[in-house]
This record gives sequence, C-alpha cells and structure tokens, in this order.
Amino acid sequence: MPPVSLIAAAGLGKHYGAQVLFTEAEFTLVEGCRVGLIGANGSGKTSLFRILGGLDEDFDGRCLRQRFLRIAALEQDPTFPEGATVLEAMLSADPELLELERGMREIHEALEHGGDSARLLDRLGEMQTRFEARNGWELENRAERILEGVGFPRALKEAPVASLSGGERGRVAFARILVQEPDLWLLDEPTNHLDIDGILFLERFLRESKSSVVVVSHDRRFLDRVCTETWEIEGRQFWRYPAAYSQARVLRGERIKSSRRQFENQQSFIEKEQAFIRRYQAGQRARQATGRLKRLDRLSRLDRPEDRVRVMDLQLSSGHSPGSKILSLRGLAARFGERTLFQGLELDLMRGEILGVAGPNGAGKTTLMRMLTGEMPPSEGKVLWGDRVVSGTLSQHEVFPDETATPYSFMRACAPRLTEQQIRNLLAAMLFPGDAVDRPVSVLSGGERKRLMLTRLLVEGRNVLLLDEPTNHLDIPSREALELALASYEGTLIVVSHDRHFVDQMADRMLWLEDGEAHLCEGGFTEALERREKRKAARDAIRPGPRSAAPVLPSSPPPSPAASPLARLKKEEIEDRIADAERRIRALESGFSTPEVYLDAARLRSDQQELARVKSELATLEAEWMSR
Repeated sequence: MPPVSLIAAAGLGKHYGAQVLFTEAEFTLVEGCRVGLIGANGSGKTSLFRILGGLDEDFDGRCLRQRFLRIAALEQDPTFPEGATVLEAMLSADPELLELERGMREIHEALEHGGDSARLLDRLGEMQTRFEARNGWELENRAERILEGVGFPRALKEAPVASLSGGERGRVAFARILVQEPDLWLLDEPTNHLDIDGILFLERFLRESKSSVVVVSHDRRFLDRVCTETWEIEGRQFWRYPAAYSQARVLRGERIKSSRRQFENQQSFIEKEQAFIRRYQAGQRARQATGRLKRLDRLSRLDRPEDRVRVMDLQLSSGHSPGSKILSLRGLAARFGERTLFQGLELDLMRGEILGVAGPNGAGKTTLMRMLTGEMPPSEGKVLWGDRVVSGTLSQHEVFPDETATPYSFMRACAPRLTEQQIRNLLAAMLFPGDAVDRPVSVLSGGERKRLMLTRLLVEGRNVLLLDEPTNHLDIPSREALELALASYEGTLIVVSHDRHFVDQMADRMLWLEDGEAHLCEGGFTEALERREKRKAARDAIRPGPRSAAPVLPSSPPPSPAASPLARLKKEEIEDRIADAERRIRALESGFSTPEVYLDAARLRSDQQELARVKSELATLEAEWMSR
C-alpha cells in the first residue's frame, strides 16, 4: 500500500511585490517522511513553512492539504493557560485532558477538606475512567520524559509557568509541541537552545516517531541523522533531493555539473548559429540565415548554473607570529559557591593548533572563555599566555560602543587603511550587501551583530582567535564558507561550539567539560562524544545494579503468617528495596514515552498495572522504614 499523502504542491510560488522568493515548487509530503528544509537566510524557508501550516493562503500555484490534517508548529510567542504549572501547560496540548486532570485535582482537594465523599468519589471514578480512556496517564509520563529530554529541570515541573525565565518558557513551549503526536511537525531551528544531550534526545525522538516532520535547521549533523529527504530553496528555485543533507549535497553537485554541461552545449550551439547568421544573412543563403535567426529568438535560454548564490570569500590574517607555546593552563578551576564547574585543568596549546571546547549547557564553557580573556579570575590555578600573543574574541552577546554606528562606519574605524570599496566588498561577503551597510547597529539582529564583530576580527591581524559559538545565526552556506576561511587561517583557534559538523571539520583536539570534570582528547566532536559515552558506561557499570524484587529473608525459621516479611529486614536493607522500587518506577515511567510501549496497547496496560503495583510496594516499604 503506497504511503498516504499529507500535503501536495504544484507550481507553488511566493513573492512580495517585485521580490520573488521561489517559484514552481512541486512536492508531495507523505506519511512518515522527515524533510530537512535548507537555504540561505531570507531565501523563503519561513514563508514556505507558513504555507505548509495553512497560515498563508496568498501564494501562486496549488498547495493541497489532507482533510483534518493535524499540524503542530512552534509558536513565535507561545501562550499558556492562565495560572498553569509546567505540567499543566504540557497537558494543555490536549485541552480535554487538561480539564479532566484539573477536575480530578479539585476533587482530591475537596475530599481532603471533608466534602461529600460518596458523591465526589463517584465523580472521581467517572473522570478517571475518561482520563484513562484517552491515555491520560501515558500523556503525563510522556510529557515528563520529554521535559527531561530537552533539559528542563525535573524540580520545576510543578512550578507556575509565569515564574519561569524566557528561556525556560521557550523549552516548555517546545516540549509541548513534541508531546502532541500530530500528523506533521513543523520545526524551525529546534536545536538552537538545546545542549548536546537535548539534541541527541530529539534525534532519537523524531526517528522513532510515526509523525512526519519538516525541519528547518543549520545543524548539518542533525539533518543527516534525522532526515530522509532534503528540500532546498536556492536562487529563487525549489529543489528536492531524496536523501539526507550530506548525500543531497552530492546529488546537488551532480545536478549543477549536468546543468553546466547543458548550458555550455547551448552556448556553443548559439555561437555556431550566430556565426552562420552573420556569414550568410546578406548572401545566397540569406533565407536560411533568417530562419535560423527566428529559431534562435524562440530558443529558451538556460541560465548559467551557479555553484553557490552567495559565498563568503574571506581571507584571515594571523598578524605577527607569536612564540611556539600559545597558552598554558595550570591547575585551573572554576567554582561558584559549593558548585564546581571544572578543576585541575592542565593544558598546553601550541601555535597553529585548533582547540574545540564542548559539553552540556552550564558545564562551564563560557566561564572558561571569560577566564582566558581575563574577564573573570580563576577560582584556582593560572592562565599563562605566550609571547607576542595578540588575541581577538567573539562572544555570544556582542556589545557595540556606539549603537548608532553603521556597519560601514564601524569597519571604517576598525580598518582605516582599507579603501571604501574594500570595506564594502568585505561587508558584502559577510552578508551586508547594498544599503544594509548603512543601517544603524541598534536595529541589527543577533546574527547580524555577530557577523559584524566577526568581520572586525578578520581585518585586525589577530594571531589567536577565541570564538564562542561562531556559527550561531549563520546559514549553512555561510558556515561552510567560514570553515574554509578558518581552515586557511595560520593562527591559533579556541572554539566553543555545539555545531558537531563544524567542530569535527576544525578541531585538532577537544576539551570536554561536564560534571565538574575536564577531559582532553585528540580529534573532533565525534571522538570526544564517544569517549564521554564510554566514561558514562564505565561509571554505570561500577554502580550496584537493581536487586531482586523478592524479599531477602534470614536463614532462621520463617516468621508467623501474621508477621510481615519486611519486619525481618534491617533498615539498610529496606532502604535498598526503596531505591530498587524507585528505579523500577522511573524505568516504567520512561518507557511510557517510547513508541514500542505506547503503540502496544497490551504492553501499555501491563506496564500501567506493574507501575501501580510497584508504587503500592514503595508505599509499604516507606511506611515500614518510617516505623523504625
């Protein structure tokens, strides 16, 4: 049976006045398809997203959606039910379930205050039956699992959404999208605010889901691991490749080569025809020449295929040569109160080396960069820079001394030796074309501010660059060109980045920060991540595994039938049993969010019964422990 079509488009195009974003797009989005939508910033990806989601009906051509198609997309300004907790906000993905959950909570509160228990219990039983029929308990467990997966603190799940920071609210909004299980997800840059564990969780989640997804992302490794198909908007045209990103680039190269051959063949044909027309237009073969001229006028001319619509053609100067040893870290530590981010860090960085720095959010990457730049003193140890080191820094949040300056005036002050045309060419290469060089810095986006600061570094002759998330807000063509430019840079680089592809391409060595520890290894992100997983596996292996659920009884004669077997256990043994029960509860609850469980009705019912049994066992154990 062929896959079901969710959305089909033919001759699809979008323009704003005279500005054409794309034309003649044709595609069919089927069930289970995972599409990576790529293209330069401003090429029309967001516009296509809005068309797919039914938010924009002003387009050329046709876009037909399956009737009753359920689409989930991340809102730019998400709203939550007034007064909702984080968990209630998650359940608001299904409003009926949210109302049932609130109703059951209100009944529990009424029972605690001595309400009409018979009537309330009848209502509670009815609501629980409806809640279970809609897999409410599974949804709650799934919501908790997703929140944990995207890095939301478990301790905050009962907190009011109104009390959260902007970043935390954004994660709740994103997690709420994932809990919905629609026919189609539309995800715009979903990895932007996730750390490496959150990205790995999202990759597994999307691969295991039955839902289709169209995702806009500049994370090339993520696209390779998740997507089965790639759509690209380039040069106002729409291209479709039946492969993930890396293989799609190969197919794209083959397409461009084929187009170039066709263009060159046509140009050769045109030149020969024009030569014939010039030679015979006034002679005996004039009629023939006129016929050829008419055919030539009717010929549909091919455009010259461009390998890239826009390329950052950058040359980085490393300035004066420093000594062979660039940096030495001796016993470096970072602490905030009782919390240790890292300690005992020893490192020697030599001239020309590229050091990548990675780790989960909050592990201390930006703190380390601030110590290297002198913005923050180490808690312990020393930062020793070598001779003749002239460093330049690109931070995550750039501050300009004059917000009224324009990109052109800013660069003119930074590079007075460059001519006006050289400055304009450099800014154009960094995606500030035409009039964009005359806009004040105050109105620039975060990505534009970062690109402008990076432009300054390119002309200042720094022999050491410290780059904190340099690829954030850059599209894929810009990232690839930046990689090429940095590869030709002869200075030393220290790069903090969660862009796995970028770091794999660049780094000679990796420094991984996590759990108060710092680990160095040769190679790029992939090698560092593999070593990290081995460390985690080794730690898990030496921890005591779950004990048997059976009671551990002494060899003395059994107690009387009226006595509980728990009464014969030592308090330490009861504590072990409590820990075992808690582990089994966590494992069962985690399983509810996996497709192999929640799509298997018999297994889901069995696991729910087992969860109730283990929770009852835990309550008995805790009561026994409290009585000691």
